[in-house]
Amino acid sequence: MRELLQDPVAISFFVYTLAIFGLGIYSARLSKGTAADFFLADRGLGAWVAALSASASAESGWVTMGLVGMAYKTGVAALWIVVGTFAAFLFNWFVIAWRLRTSAQQSDSLTLPDVLAAPHRGSAATMIRIVGVLIILSMLAAYVAANLNAAGKMFQETFDWTYATGVLIGAGFVIIYTITGGFRAVAWTDVVQGSFMIFIVIVLPVMLISKIGGWNEFWSKLAADPRSSTLTDPVAGNTGLALIGFFALYLGIPLGNPGQPHVLIRLMAVKDKTAVLRGGVISSAWVVALFTGAIFLGMAARVTFGEMADPEATLMVIATDSSIVPGFVGGMIIAAVLAAICSTVDSQLLVSASAVSHDVMVKLFGIELSPKVQMVIDRLAVLAVGAIATAIAMSDVRSVFDFVLAYGWAGLGAGFGPALIMTLLWRRTTGWGVVTGMVVGVATAIIWKQFPDLQKQVYNLVPAFAFSLMTIVIVSLAMPKPRNDSASAADGAAR
Repeated sequence: MRELLQDPVAISFFVYTLAIFGLGIYSARLSKGTAADFFLADRGLGAWVAALSASASAESGWVTMGLVGMAYKTGVAALWIVVGTFAAFLFNWFVIAWRLRTSAQQSDSLTLPDVLAAPHRGSAATMIRIVGVLIILSMLAAYVAANLNAAGKMFQETFDWTYATGVLIGAGFVIIYTITGGFRAVAWTDVVQGSFMIFIVIVLPVMLISKIGGWNEFWSKLAADPRSSTLTDPVAGNTGLALIGFFALYLGIPLGNPGQPHVLIRLMAVKDKTAVLRGGVISSAWVVALFTGAIFLGMAARVTFGEMADPEATLMVIATDSSIVPGFVGGMIIAAVLAAICSTVDSQLLVSASAVSHDVMVKLFGIELSPKVQMVIDRLAVLAVGAIATAIAMSDVRSVFDFVLAYGWAGLGAGFGPALIMTLLWRRTTGWGVVTGMVVGVATAIIWKQFPDLQKQVYNLVPAFAFSLMTIVIVSLAMPKPRNDSASAADGAAR
């Protein structure tokens, strides 16, 4: 402990961490004690808070660790993910956001299963909620576990703590301020953490490339890397079927964006249409800068450090190298990694809690809860989901990039993305079309991943998303045409 107190990396890291923790606790003073406030901050987010919070919650430790590590291995070809993600962000904000916000308000929906079930009645609506809750709890538990895995690796690499200790500290930190402040705490801390993330991943590549000798020297050394001849190739040397698989991964990853409930609740909480339009511009610019910086950071690390046992630990290696950055800056770098992790985990815990307390207890079982009881259950749900995810993370150390994309991101993206898009944009969508599409999407994502040869050729989200979309269309056309509903009203309002 004495060594940590004398370490400038540790000091600046803990100062930042305490500041974020304090901000989360302070936000609890503004709580109104209602479910709408705990889960959506009373639908009052402005453009900057909504944009940075949504963006930061979408891009977790898989960017500051996973994407950096992937760029280290792949090179400039990883930039294709910037193109796809930019397009996905534009679609989310300028096509989906206001329709979703309007539909949620008109139906008094607090969760994504709420929105999907609202236009329908009877057993179809009930099944949408049941399937939606199961998807959220299973896929988000895996997603949270992957991010806690990143926290464990971060503390292990930086402070030489055990992996398990790192997982427990990361989990405890984010669970406490989420329980205390709810959605407002999550949104406020995400703004700070999102700003911090982008500052670090933009500055560090510039520093490393300058240390290498400038752009020309960096590029020539990257091209001459003896371990790979494709680092400067836009398609990483892929041809034929391999090229199709390459694009399926880097352009297929963004398909998951319309199906991430921890991101979509930000769109449901935006204050007005002006905030949506401004937020779309801010968020789209933010993600281009973040992803581009992370990719160039990975490539610059390859030239600077050569062979690395774990490229996902690039930021931690830089943070603890005093020849590159001063100690207090190193602490800020580590804080940026934790910021990326926490900005996603807190949102996912909140979404999981809402699935338990709101979708299950209130909507499915019809249990009337007093505000005080509701608050207790909401917080217990956050604690329970956090504990389950922590137990999963403690069991194994994985590749953050692979685990997030294969299960959490793909399962949520295929389970909810097509269902939400069709609900908001196609009036012919039926309840049973939504249910079957959700089941087919998640099932395909999980089954496809069990066949390594298929997964290697085509990223599982791509067929899962396509099959889900086709299922919704086919089943909806086979069912009686639905009556005018809140989805149609939302579509009319958006137009």
